Amino acid sequence: MSYPSPTSADTDLAPTVKTMPNKPGALYVVATPIGNLEDITLRALRILAEVDLIAAEHVPVARTLTRHYDIDTPVLPYHDRGPDARRIVTRIEQGQSVALISDAGTPGVSDPGRNLVAAAVDADIDVVPIPGAAASVALWSVSGADAPQVMLHGFLPRKTNERRQAIHDLAALGRPSIVFESPRRLRDTLQDIADIVPDADLVVGRELTKLHEQIWRGVPADALREFTDPRGEFTIILTPPPDGSQPWTDDDIAQALAEAASQGASRSQAARFVAQQSGRPRREVYSLWPFESDR
Repeated sequence: MSYPSPTSADTDLAPTVKTMPNKPGALYVVATPIGNLEDITLRALRILAEVDLIAAEHVPVARTLTRHYDIDTPVLPYHDRGPDARRIVTRIEQGQSVALISDAGTPGVSDPGRNLVAAAVDADIDVVPIPGAAASVALWSVSGADAPQVMLHGFLPRKTNERRQAIHDLAALGRPSIVFESPRRLRDTLQDIADIVPDADLVVGRELTKLHEQIWRGVPADALREFTDPRGEFTIILTPPPDGSQPWTDDDIAQALAEAASQGASRSQAARFVAQQSGRPRREVYSLWPFESDR
């Protein structure tokens, strides 16, 4: 079978393919599928097959991918904590090429990998990005959100107070934010969003690119009714209401409590009033009382 000669538009791309072989002594940060094994680039497959070593978040998960594509490159575990980064950098300094992969998506983007990349940069090692599938981009592409900017936040904090403050901060930005959440914490997060920005528009992606993929749109209260028994991995786009209103921060609450107290309100009375005004739970408002002597 013969192939057509490249057009003038193709000639800029053709040399690029020919002049980018695997580099010895380099670290490749390789994006892997987020669910569907077909969502991987030809370049990523070539790199995984040609490098001397694959450093993986979890070896069994990595081997599922390499077996599927008949890649026999050795796979070793990599953890952000501990001596793994130094050991891998030593191998690269000795001339080996290494591909870094996470279980799904891109290493270092809400996944392990930052420490190894930082160590490689400090050692003046070539770090080469091999882009690919991303849950955040996939959901954003089908969200229909009419916004020129979006904030990728990643995973929310596990502790309730820290998570609620993070949601406050994201809503205060006034533009869509993308967060990731586990099934175990999804309902807590949705409840926090419902308390803090009840009129927010949500796009919830569950098991993106997988067999049971679901893309849901609505407000937080409806999301709580929809996801009564969460299963799978979740990506959420949170868009604050367009009326310009912003949720009350902890500082806003404390200031309002102080103003109420200056007008003679007791701690309990002030907390009740500010809770009604802010939409935040009364117990939470009560805990933000700004006067140490009354705590």
